[in-house]
Amino acid sequence: MLWLGPNIKKMKSQGGFTLLELIIVIVILGTLAVYALPRFTGSAGYSEYAFQNRLISVLRNMQIRAMQDSRPNFCHRINLISTSADIAFGPAARSFASGNEAATCSSTIDFSAPSFLRTDSGEIADANVSMQVNDGSASVSYIQFDSFGVPQTSATNCASGCQIDFSGETTASVCVASEGYIRAC
Repeated sequence: MLWLGPNIKKMKSQGGFTLLELIIVIVILGTLAVYALPRFTGSAGYSEYAFQNRLISVLRNMQIRAMQDSRPNFCHRINLISTSADIAFGPAARSFASGNEAATCSSTIDFSAPSFLRTDSGEIADANVSMQVNDGSASVSYIQFDSFGVPQTSATNCASGCQIDFSGETTASVCVASEGYIRAC
């Protein structure tokens, strides 16, 4: 016969989980299933934040271009089309070559510009997202920057700041401060 000696009590006390520990684990897993799992399985709200991040990038790109290019008669502008079925944003012109001053000041979007500088026509609407643009008092059709990076709009000069809202299942906003700071808000 095998003699176990004083270690027999230690072996018996390491038999498994208690009922209380099992209940706590089940409650934690149930809580995760109810709150966290739907957030990882659906795409609710992701489109709005994707457009928000793209617009921040586009505005900052144009702002830097404006501060580096101080030639007269060029408009460093991002057009914002939010009133038609083809909601979109993007630059007025792809080329900032000499002689193309008028094209950079147009009110249309140059869809031949690289896709990281614009959205496609209907891309925002296809994601069931709307875009609203205002500067605190009026609707805005473009935001352009001067050589100091200060924003100006079709309505005013963003004196109280400008805000672009992407609304769908959630709302994600881009704020442009009067001095030129561009951020998610």
